This record gives sequence, C-alpha cells and structure tokens, in this order.
Amino acid sequence: MNIKQKEGVPVIRLMLIVSSLAPLFIMLSFRGASNVIPDSTLWIVTASVLIIPSFLILIRIISAQKKHEIYELQTSETTQNKEYLFTYLFTILLPLYSLSITTMRELLAVFSAILFVILVLWNMNLHYVNILFALFGYKIYTLKSDESKLLISSKLYINSDITKAHRISNSVYIEVKNYDYSK
Repeated sequence: MNIKQKEGVPVIRLMLIVSSLAPLFIMLSFRGASNVIPDSTLWIVTASVLIIPSFLILIRIISAQKKHEIYELQTSETTQNKEYLFTYLFTILLPLYSLSITTMRELLAVFSAILFVILVLWNMNLHYVNILFALFGYKIYTLKSDESKLLISSKLYINSDITKAHRISNSVYIEVKNYDYSK
C-alpha cells in the first residue's frame, strides 16, 4: 500500500508522545510538588498520563490486528534507537525533573515546558519512548529506505530487507509478539 507523507492517526501519535512523558510524571509524583499540587492530584495525573495513552495505543494495535493492517516495510539499513534514550534522559527528563515547583508560577513554567517538549517531539517525529513497550521487551528500530519509519519489535535484530508489521500510524509500526505474519 502506498502511504501519503502526512502522518495518519494523529491522536495515536499524540498519545505516543504523551506516554513518553510518563517517566517524568512518575518521578515528579515521588518527589511531590510542595503546596501547589496535592500529592493525590499529582498521582491521579501521573496515572492518567501512563494509563490513558497506553490504553488508546493498545486499542489502536488491536484495531490494526482486526483490520489486518499489515504492511511490508522495505529497508536498506536498520538501527536500534539506543542513542535516543540518552538524548531523552539528558535533554528532557532530567532537566524537567530538576525544576522546583513551589509556586503557581513555577507550575505554569513546568507545564509550558512540557507543552514545548510535546511540540518539539511532534515536529521531530520522536514519539516512541514508551515505558510499557520497554517493560514488555519491545525495542525501537529506525528502518531507513526512501522514508524513515519506526518499527517497534521484540526481536534483538532486524536482519531482513522486508519486514511485515502492523501500522500504528504512518511512520510507526509494530511487530506484535506471537502474531503469525506468514498468513
């Protein structure tokens, strides 16, 4: 199938970005936000950032399976995105965690910084650092061909020129564990 340049399924793309911020919210919840936000509210927000996007992504994956949205991805080169994890940790996660939230003004500054990060991740097509994918043993690969695509897979290496996977969005695909792609 021919896929247009425009990113499809924008809600799922946004959910991938929001879910990538879950580790930040978990760390902020453990630290607390002083008197500005009650701990119970912070934990509810954290649970929401972790559960809601992951649930919607799971629904999208199940939908792709039911609709048999399987694509053959051709690639000339495959790289695992380990270096992006360090970039994520040192440029996004740690600086935002180190900000103090003791006044409403600081809370608004942190909130605007998170919105800015979401905008940057959206524009740079970096929306795949998901804690739940990692917990279930999935890794992220960049498939280089005419267009770069991201493949979420539990394989240690992607060594074929053609890989079959389900489409999550126009640039993100997943090889679902225990799914028979030979059908």
